[in-house]
Amino acid sequence: MFSDLLTQLRALFHRDALENELDDELRFHFERQAEKFVQAGMSFAEARRRARLEFGGSDQIKEECREARGTYFLETLVQDVRYALRTLRKSPGFTAVAILTLALGIGANTAIFSTVNPILFAPLPYPQPNRIMMIWDISDGVRSEVTFHTYREIAERNRSFDATAITEGWQPTISGRAEPERLDGVRVSADYFSALGTRPAMAAISSRLTMPIMAPT
Repeated sequence: MFSDLLTQLRALFHRDALENELDDELRFHFERQAEKFVQAGMSFAEARRRARLEFGGSDQIKEECREARGTYFLETLVQDVRYALRTLRKSPGFTAVAILTLALGIGANTAIFSTVNPILFAPLPYPQPNRIMMIWDISDGVRSEVTFHTYREIAERNRSFDATAITEGWQPTISGRAEPERLDGVRVSADYFSALGTRPAMAAISSRLTMPIMAPT
């Protein structure tokens, strides 16, 4: 495998030298085949003609050798890249539009992935995050936050969860000598951190709660 990689890199950066070696190798085999025909009683011209017929076209043989060595793909790729660069250089307006389109597409995909990844793919930073569940109310196919009374009923009838908790979004404003600053926070019930399997550094309890988070057994 390592030798194949070296051959491919050599074909990429030392193409002329590799082509000369290939020509010498084909010439050697052609001469040996012609000598065999001469030894079999053919004339020199007839022996070379028969050797050419058996070998076929030199260009076709070279392509087969490149494919066998795994260098044909790299050579074709380099040729395509060079052709693309020459085409882009001849059309600067099209090149600018293409680069801008690629930049916008890559930027948009990066932003979307950065937003979606922590929500859908990255595991939650809690012990056993696959055991944490969120419950919503569904009315006429529309999802809505669970009311506090529904949470109380679920908590009282709970037989399947280790702990149940409820949360509500909260945006407090901190004021002082500097400009006031709006923060993003959450009001939670007393069992919230038990449901997540962690401990808070500080906690404040509020009765205004609307959305449950539950951890199953």
